[in-house]
Amino acid sequence: MKHHPFAAWALAALLSPSLAAADEDARGVRTNTARLLTTDAAEVIDAPVLGLQRTALPLFAGLAVDTSMYANALLAPNVGLRWAMASGAHRFVLGARYTHFVGTSVYSDIVTSEADTPALQRFEPEFSGPSFYAVYGMALGPLLVQGEARYGIYTSDYLAFTGAVAFNFAGHWSVVGEAGVRVKGGSTLRAAAGVRYGGEHFGLGLGATYVDMSDPALPGESLPVLPVLDLSWSFR
Repeated sequence: MKHHPFAAWALAALLSPSLAAADEDARGVRTNTARLLTTDAAEVIDAPVLGLQRTALPLFAGLAVDTSMYANALLAPNVGLRWAMASGAHRFVLGARYTHFVGTSVYSDIVTSEADTPALQRFEPEFSGPSFYAVYGMALGPLLVQGEARYGIYTSDYLAFTGAVAFNFAGHWSVVGEAGVRVKGGSTLRAAAGVRYGGEHFGLGLGATYVDMSDPALPGESLPVLPVLDLSWSFR
């Protein structure tokens, strides 16, 4: 049977949007946990994931329930609800989380027993409360550009705005840069840089974040930089 050239052209025209979308997805930034380094990634959680920064179970219509294993291990049990939507190149995310800190006495005993300053007689951290965040991002092939607003209601409330850029430079590898400010509570400047690997199942994040913390309870009384590590597995 002889195929008419017009039929082949029509078939290619019909398939080209799907092929282009598939190619964009293949080259796009994937984190596996919808987390970059210290911010939420403008990304839909489409599969159950077990990870250090985020363990999540997608529900329906872009909703997912999640928790941070890091915070749980640091005696701050938490649970969150997240909604995300992708519309063309645009990404929209809304989320909320409640944390109940149960390690006050443990941390207080450790810090006061090891503190170098005699003035530190009592240390009772309190991090219980809700937090809320919103993210808008734009996916431009291998480039993801986004902005995040986050508000937490703890003993000392905070409000932070952070911009981030992630570039998929090879295979499943992406380089990530973040910068932002806290306009209420804590230090003003926040920044982070590192790389992420977002494969079909395995995910990895490595980097460093600038926190610029100063407190008599800290070793050397200051803590300018903290490492970032994330491991995850997606059940696709």
